[in-house]
Amino acid sequence: MATSILSDWQAARRTLVEQVCLRVVGIEQARGRRCSGIVWDPDTVVTSAEAIEGRDSVRVQTAGGAVSGDIVAADLSVDVAVLKVPTGTPGVSTAKSGTLQTGDELVIAGLKRGLPLVAWSHAQQVGPAWRSRSGGELPRLIRLAPGLENALEGGGVFDLDGQLCAMAVPAPRQQTLGIPVETLENVIATVAQHGRLPQPYLGVRLQPVYLDDRSREQLSRQSRTAAIVVGVEADSPAAAAGLLFGDLLLSIAGRPIDNALDIRAALRPLPLGSPVGLQVYRAGAPVDTTVVVRERSRD
Repeated sequence: MATSILSDWQAARRTLVEQVCLRVVGIEQARGRRCSGIVWDPDTVVTSAEAIEGRDSVRVQTAGGAVSGDIVAADLSVDVAVLKVPTGTPGVSTAKSGTLQTGDELVIAGLKRGLPLVAWSHAQQVGPAWRSRSGGELPRLIRLAPGLENALEGGGVFDLDGQLCAMAVPAPRQQTLGIPVETLENVIATVAQHGRLPQPYLGVRLQPVYLDDRSREQLSRQSRTAAIVVGVEADSPAAAAGLLFGDLLLSIAGRPIDNALDIRAALRPLPLGSPVGLQVYRAGAPVDTTVVVRERSRD
C-alpha cells in the first residue's frame, strides 16, 4: 500500500514537471551564461530584466529548438523584460491573485541547454506590497527557499496545479524572490498598449537633506530626510510647473517624496499627459502647483 502511494506521488510530480516545462524556455546570455524565461503566449516570453541587461536580442532555446528573440522592453525596477519570440507554444495559465500562501509547495522551472531544469521549492514568506531597491513597486512579497541556480533566473514559479504564480529571480545574500504574476501581467499589458514601456519623468535633479525635529514638525513629515531641488531641466515638466532651485519637493499626487526613487514610484502608475498635484516648500511656505506628466523626448 505504501509503495503504491509513493509511486502515485512520484508519477504526479513527473506529470507536473512535464506540464510546466512546456511553458518555459532557456535563454543564451553573453559569455556562456544562461537564464530562463516564461512563455506568456505563442509570440511572447518574459524573463528577468537584470539577466539580459544591455542586450537587444537573445538566442532562445525552446522544446522544439533554438530561435532568435528580440527584447521589446525591460523594466529594471521590477526586474521584468518582455521578448518577442516565435515559440509557437501555448502560453501559461496564471494563478489567481492572492491564492499563494506561506508554506505552499512550488516548482521552479526553466530550460538549460535545451533540457528541462527544475527545483522544488516552497513559499518561505508571502507578505504585503513592497518596493524594490530600484524603486519598483510590487503588489506582494514572495520569498522562496534560498538559493537559485543561475540558469533558473527568470524561470516560472508554478503551484501544484501547474498555475504560474511568479517569476524566480535572485536577491542579495543568496535569497530567492518571486516577481508576482500580477506584475508580469501589468508590464505585458503596458507593452501591448504602447509597444514599449513609457517612462514618465519630471526633469529635476535632487539631493537628500537631513531634517531636524523642528523641521520635521514644521513640514509635518515622518521621515528624517527630504529631497531638495538642485537642478531643473529646460523644457521639462518640472520647468513648466515652475519648480525652482532650492525647493523642497514634498509630494507628488499626494505621495510623500524623500528621494529620487520616490519620484519614479509616484510617476510610474500615472497616465501620460495627466495633470498631477505637486507640493513644494519654498521660502518658508508650502506651494501647490500642477505638473503634466509626459515622457522624456526620444529625439
